[in-house]
Amino acid sequence: MRGVLMVRQPKLGLDFAPRSPWRKATVACMAFGVLASIAVLWHRHHLLEQRAHAVSQLDALQRPATGATSSRPTRSKPEAVEEADRLVASLQRPWEPMLNALQAALKDDVIVNRVQPETDAFRLRIAGQADSSQAFVEFVQRLQGDALWRVVEPVSESKQVDNAVPEGKPVAFQLTAEWRRP
Repeated sequence: MRGVLMVRQPKLGLDFAPRSPWRKATVACMAFGVLASIAVLWHRHHLLEQRAHAVSQLDALQRPATGATSSRPTRSKPEAVEEADRLVASLQRPWEPMLNALQAALKDDVIVNRVQPETDAFRLRIAGQADSSQAFVEFVQRLQGDALWRVVEPVSESKQVDNAVPEGKPVAFQLTAEWRRP
């Protein structure tokens, strides 16, 4: 191999994958994107710290205010206490059985338009319409015949002029029905 002279072979000059002229611009854009992401994350961190500081200040301001009111005994007005007691007592009334008994006494000849409970008593004020005075009287008798009602009293009855209410009945009435207390 000593005497062999190495001959350089000529290059062919074929370049199947030329370098992109945009390579430097692509690297620069990627570097700019990374730097911008870092700046945005730093700004977010700074804003979260400001928010946490503001929330802690708000909590510190609210804490003494609630502590001062809770250390003082609250005084209620007697009227408010009585109203609360009445409300609780009215919730303990047997409203569902009352309304079910009223529904059982209804027939096609009577329409009940309004049922207004009196929370101080076991009483309902009922307003409605009937086909005739006789239908109203029969409705009152059905309620009186039910052992669940203690007192059923008609309050008023009047004939309506030309059915002032669409699909209404010609006789308007009001009555009170008192529930038998347990």
